Amino acid sequence: MTGGALLELILISMGWLFFLGGLAANYQALGKSLKAKPDEQLPSSLGFVPGVAGSITVFFTVPALAKYGIEVPWPWLWILLPLLIDPYCLGGLVLLLVRK
Repeated sequence: MTGGALLELILISMGWLFFLGGLAANYQALGKSLKAKPDEQLPSSLGFVPGVAGSITVFFTVPALAKYGIEVPWPWLWILLPLLIDPYCLGGLVLLLVRK
């Protein structure tokens, strides 16, 4: 394994871990804010950053997998999926529409 490939692996792994941890934190903050009383202070979230980081990570993961012969069907779907999963990105708009 070359140094560039090792650096690529480390950065992609860090991106995935940040996305998954941020997604868990955003869902926890969303759950607490939905259960909060009107005068209670709301927890802070990470905003849209985990969804964008996840989307960028998938954008760089797809070509890395292609180097090893793994073809990902519908790559743009997988690139946009983290934005839909995150409740403070496009997923939040979907949740608001479904909730009412």
